[in-house]
Amino acid sequence: MENNKFNSKNNIKTENNEYGNNVVLNPDFVTGLTDAEGCFSVRVWKDKRIKFKRSVQLNFTIMMLENETELLSMVKSFFNCSTLWHYHKDGTVWFKVQDISSIKNKIIPSFFKYPLRGTKYLDFISFKEAFHIIERKEHLIEEGMNKLYNLSKGMNTNRKFSADVYYSPNHTKENNTDYMPLNGHYINGFIAGDGCLVLHSNRLTMHLSISQHKNNRLLMESVANYFESRSKVCVGRPNNLQINLSGVQLWEKAIFKHFDEYPLYGNKKLKLDKLFLIRELKRDNKHLMQIGKIRKWRLDIKLRIIEIWKS
Repeated sequence: MENNKFNSKNNIKTENNEYGNNVVLNPDFVTGLTDAEGCFSVRVWKDKRIKFKRSVQLNFTIMMLENETELLSMVKSFFNCSTLWHYHKDGTVWFKVQDISSIKNKIIPSFFKYPLRGTKYLDFISFKEAFHIIERKEHLIEEGMNKLYNLSKGMNTNRKFSADVYYSPNHTKENNTDYMPLNGHYINGFIAGDGCLVLHSNRLTMHLSISQHKNNRLLMESVANYFESRSKVCVGRPNNLQINLSGVQLWEKAIFKHFDEYPLYGNKKLKLDKLFLIRELKRDNKHLMQIGKIRKWRLDIKLRIIEIWKS
């Protein structure tokens, strides 16, 4: 059911937007978020009421937990179309675009100019092909409807990849004439979707982990290289890859520097803000005291850091 709170035409209400109405998401941030949490789909279903007994619907969606409603409101404002849908049963919120006009004038142009960098790029290409079939009204003949059906059956989880070959679009390859460097705004959109900011409970060390499907190994490696990390992409859960970025030097020289330059939005920004506060408490080893030849944690600083993180 549509949430009426978001029915005012394409505006974010001030009382629900901590960033203010003047904030406009960077297009690369939206692309990164889409690579993490977005979906392009072509739905074909049986419909006895029409000529070829099948109907078709194009869908572009970004689905997140309800605590990311603020972020998806900003995505809605960025595209200036559609609405948000809340599914309280599973605690999710969806930004969903289905109308052909918005797909033609908002969705396709954005991802054409600011392209996806993982396997989801292939779904976008199929999505765009399906749109052109509908735009040319080829779906009104049986051959066109069959093309749409075949496209729908080869997208997303139905797409087949070779077990020993990893895909990446040409514009992500440095030796290609179409190469587009990895952008810090894209990184933050990706983190807003598939990243996790953690403070280790025992040693109070900071970690940034990012997860993705195993087919996106080359994308994950490019993210690790962006931070100049020695961390390798490792296998997490079945069909899942993970990067774990940790270490004081890496955080100071790369991660904090990155977040100083490129803004993060969404629920994960709350944790990032806490890590910046904790960083100040630990700067210049203010959290340590010298006892003989040994340096130990100051208890008051340790308790303060735990309090900040749990708040």
